[in-house]
Amino acid sequence: MPIDDAMPVRLEAAGTEPGEAAQLLSDLYRADVQVDATDGPFAFRYTAVGDGAMTLRSSRFGGRLAGELPPSGEVIVQWLQSGSSVLDTGGQAFRMTHGVPVPLLPHRSFTFEMADYEQRLVHLSRPVVERVASEQGTDVGDGLRFDHTAVPAARAVRTWHNTIALVAHTLRDSTPGRLLHAEMARLVSASLLEMYPQQRSDPGATDGATRSAHVRAAVEYVHQNAHLPITTSTLAKHLDVSLRALQEAFQRDLQTTPNAFIRSVRLGRVRQELLAADPAEVTVRQVASAWGFAHLGRFSQQYSAAFAEYPSATLARR
Repeated sequence: MPIDDAMPVRLEAAGTEPGEAAQLLSDLYRADVQVDATDGPFAFRYTAVGDGAMTLRSSRFGGRLAGELPPSGEVIVQWLQSGSSVLDTGGQAFRMTHGVPVPLLPHRSFTFEMADYEQRLVHLSRPVVERVASEQGTDVGDGLRFDHTAVPAARAVRTWHNTIALVAHTLRDSTPGRLLHAEMARLVSASLLEMYPQQRSDPGATDGATRSAHVRAAVEYVHQNAHLPITTSTLAKHLDVSLRALQEAFQRDLQTTPNAFIRSVRLGRVRQELLAADPAEVTVRQVASAWGFAHLGRFSQQYSAAFAEYPSATLARR
């Protein structure tokens, strides 16, 4: 269902008739669905809140739901809290694990079969996710490419759930302005890309393409391993290129240095954690130290220069 990015979305529907549930989901997702009762009495509840850039949704079924979800203009991330769900992308059926988010590719149809379940979903505008991915150095000219069968890192999953909790709390307590909601959509997109880094196609074999490939590989490695003690030297060694070649490639392709890029990624991770953290339980020093910033004063200056506020102010937003 296409929605204008600025248009508020608030939906709550519940019922005890399979036909009601089938009609609701068919209208929402333009999908052919089949809804049946299982052993117990049938009941369903579906909620959504947000706008066209991002909506948080929940779905609870005491029954069986099956069907096919067509391609859409949104990136849909879902995770089970109870019950069972099997997704099939065309020969790649897999059973969802409770608590582990799975992104549905916007360009591909999915068949699904779910029973007696409760799940959470986030709908993100595809342009928003693509914009955040591009800012991270990813070429999304061919569209987003999530490997939904990959197992995301436990730390990335925790960050996702903390981020969603923060956004849900904000939406429950108030109606955020358009700018704040857009920033929350970007934060959720960044958290998604942390769990599922973008797949990349192999470039051509020309010298220029090879150098660009080194930068793309370096960017991916940094995003996946930002919590490790990466330096320009260790990055060059990992990519099997000379230190000078790596520095020149970063300057040419990204107009920055490898060290500055690593620092930028780590500052972004710190910001994500501070926004999702409870100031009564976490300190700025703890989060900064976890991401490799040993000198708190220097870190605060770098953070302020990047985000126009001190890290203590970010933490206090909770």
